[in-house]
Amino acid sequence: METQERRLQLLENFIYLVIWVVVLVMPLWDINQLENTSEVDWKSAFHAWKMICPLLILFLVNNYILLPFLLIRKKSWLYLLFTICAVGLTIIVSIRNMNGQEMHGNRPPWENRDREQVRGERPPMIPERMQRPDPGGFRLPPFIAPHFLIAILIIGVNMAIKFLFKSIRDDHRMKSLEKQTSEAELAYLKHQINPHFFMNTLNNIHALIDIDKGKAQKTVLELSKIMRYVLYDASLPSVPLHKEIHFLSNYIELMKIRYTEQVDIRISLPGEIPNTQIPPLLFISFLENAFKHGISYKNESFIHLSMEIKDQELHCLIVNSHFNAKGTGDTGIGLENTRRRLRLLYDTNYTLHIENKDDQYRVLMIIPIQL
Repeated sequence: METQERRLQLLENFIYLVIWVVVLVMPLWDINQLENTSEVDWKSAFHAWKMICPLLILFLVNNYILLPFLLIRKKSWLYLLFTICAVGLTIIVSIRNMNGQEMHGNRPPWENRDREQVRGERPPMIPERMQRPDPGGFRLPPFIAPHFLIAILIIGVNMAIKFLFKSIRDDHRMKSLEKQTSEAELAYLKHQINPHFFMNTLNNIHALIDIDKGKAQKTVLELSKIMRYVLYDASLPSVPLHKEIHFLSNYIELMKIRYTEQVDIRISLPGEIPNTQIPPLLFISFLENAFKHGISYKNESFIHLSMEIKDQELHCLIVNSHFNAKGTGDTGIGLENTRRRLRLLYDTNYTLHIENKDDQYRVLMIIPIQL
């Protein structure tokens, strides 16, 4: 974030530098073009730079003092007052510089009569009735309006560039804030899933102890493998797909210990698992829901899990039997958190279709992956 802001600030200052370098070089090019010579008339160039200097100071004051400390801080009236004063002072200094140059006989190259006489050229004759006596001293030049317009143009261009980069920086800050908020919410949701998952698993082990202590001991070992994944790997923003699939397989093996062969549990996984990353613990809530609500000790039950990869998408389908429509609903902390995580992670670029009918409960989740 700070690096991005520094880059934008450097780019903004570089644009100002390029503009003013062009402005300061222009007098040299104009003088050479007017006089058709390759030699630089430094005296005329210094005269032009002396006229540009007040405008440059006006830009520096406006860009580094007035805009950041007044206008951007919503002190519009103070900014307007100081800007008027700065423009007025700039015009006064420019007029005094110009009058001072004319009093010392320094004229722009296009008005330099001495050079025309050296070349043998005769200055144009001006009718006596059009000649006016020079009153001498300070006089108001007729081009005060162009100076005023140039000063306003400098301030306007400066404001446009300044607020353009401010808008870009604000946009970056907003996106960064939204990202941090989303990451914090995702971490909160993930931490909610972990205790929810362990609570259900420990309840299963508690029930198994009364049935078969040997199986209960084996279940504890399987649980330790699952805990290692949930506590360490699942704390990362993303995990390899093969680790998430291995975690789901371990969980299913853990559940198989508790149930008899009367429950038909099938797993279909991709033949080749690509080396890609996915968010952890996306599927476990739906799988927990299948074992919690889709198995009956009185009737034949089934849970089928299939995963396949199509067109850079991971398709996960979980189908299980159900015997109590109210108990099989897609409510609860785990399922709701998964929904919210999907919205935060993929916005609308995912599919979650849940169907509950004909003694079957179907969950189809499709998420994009990078192959």
